[in-house]
Amino acid sequence: MTIHLIKLVVGVSDLEELYRINEHFTFDYEGQDAVRVRTRHFPRQQDDVLNGGSLYRVIKNRIVARQKVLGFEEGTDPDGRKCCYFICEARMMMTVSTPKRPFQGWRYLKIADAPADRTWFDPDGNEEPPEEMAAELKELGLI
Repeated sequence: MTIHLIKLVVGVSDLEELYRINEHFTFDYEGQDAVRVRTRHFPRQQDDVLNGGSLYRVIKNRIVARQKVLGFEEGTDPDGRKCCYFICEARMMMTVSTPKRPFQGWRYLKIADAPADRTWFDPDGNEEPPEEMAAELKELGLI
């Protein structure tokens, strides 16, 4: 069974800013470009997440993208406490912008509740409308 994760991106205004930050922290993970996302606790359902699950990203109270989860690592946060790193594919799949209330940490996200994919994020070539406009267009049935 596959299950996804969802996590807020704090202090970032849009996907392009997140992409630019991730560029500095991209590393090779088993032959793939990857980034680490730090959180406090390991998911108990790791096997289900690694069975095709993704980490859905929430920016400004909207689910806007996802990154495939490649693995998990134990680490230490800046305060010296143990933490978990989600190892995620560096590239981001933009999703249909979907409202999401704030929450702490991460949560599981069932496949049925995950927004649909749109296209791979390309900071130099996306001709997509801003997320708020895309949400309004979706509500009007235009996209």
